[in-house]
Amino acid sequence: MVPRKDMKRYLDQRGVFGDENFDTSIHTTLQEIFSLPLAREVTAPTSADLGLDVLIPSFQSGDYWDISLGEIGFPIFWRPKVTVAFRLYYLKSKKTKLTYSVTQKLSWREYLSRLFTWRALFGFQPMFGAKDMDRLLYLACHKMLDKLRKVA
Repeated sequence: MVPRKDMKRYLDQRGVFGDENFDTSIHTTLQEIFSLPLAREVTAPTSADLGLDVLIPSFQSGDYWDISLGEIGFPIFWRPKVTVAFRLYYLKSKKTKLTYSVTQKLSWREYLSRLFTWRALFGFQPMFGAKDMDRLLYLACHKMLDKLRKVA
């Protein structure tokens, strides 16, 4: 997990995942998606054995804010998204075979349908939660696996 440096990291920590934070939730989901042995556990790799590094360089939950400056208001909104980067490499030589990055966003249609719900209007709970991010992560990883299947 790459440490976040963007301003939205503070907004994303508003309890979207209850007691869990994004880092913990995403890490747990990645472990579920890739139930593979760790590369360091392979004691005698052959020249054909491959390893896979998975990295989450960026992610954000979605939300909507209305900023008012006197009589003028500005809507600020952002959709949930997650970017997943992959590196496929040879275990024995550590040479990279393929690098690939996938960004998965919530569709505008789904985002707008959530924007006009009681949950969003009254702000009792965040508009998007762990299940939403998990789904985006699964979709991004599925795209990545399709790409790997084609080249590997």
